[in-house]
Amino acid sequence: MLAKEKQLSVFIENKVGHLAAATDILAQNNISIRALFVYDSTEYAILRLIVDDPYKAMALFQEAGKVVRMIDIMVVEPIDEPGMMNRIFHLLSNNNINVDYAYPYAVKDAPYMLIMATSDQEKAFDLIRESGFAVV
Repeated sequence: MLAKEKQLSVFIENKVGHLAAATDILAQNNISIRALFVYDSTEYAILRLIVDDPYKAMALFQEAGKVVRMIDIMVVEPIDEPGMMNRIFHLLSNNNINVDYAYPYAVKDAPYMLIMATSDQEKAFDLIRESGFAVV
């Protein structure tokens, strides 16, 4: 399975309570988090989110004074067999596409999936789809 999703990247201070405050914005507005990844540095963190209403979430973060960006990412369901992730990464590498980052994505009653952002999303999407993954 392969799908395109919207991902939000929210810049927050790397201090106690700031992650909770960011997720409060979503909880108070009935927005469900489907995937979350935090990348931290000394002073700031990037909160990457897949939510059920990305446009509303983006507007809410902006209203709260947060720096937020929305991009298209891929959601891939790797076949559960040894070497499958290696096959995906070689497919992209052999076509001169860098994987900028990847992290897991879980959906209730669905298999494990992988979120990926690459240096060429359209080409990567086409290559992975053509290699036999079903497109949602």
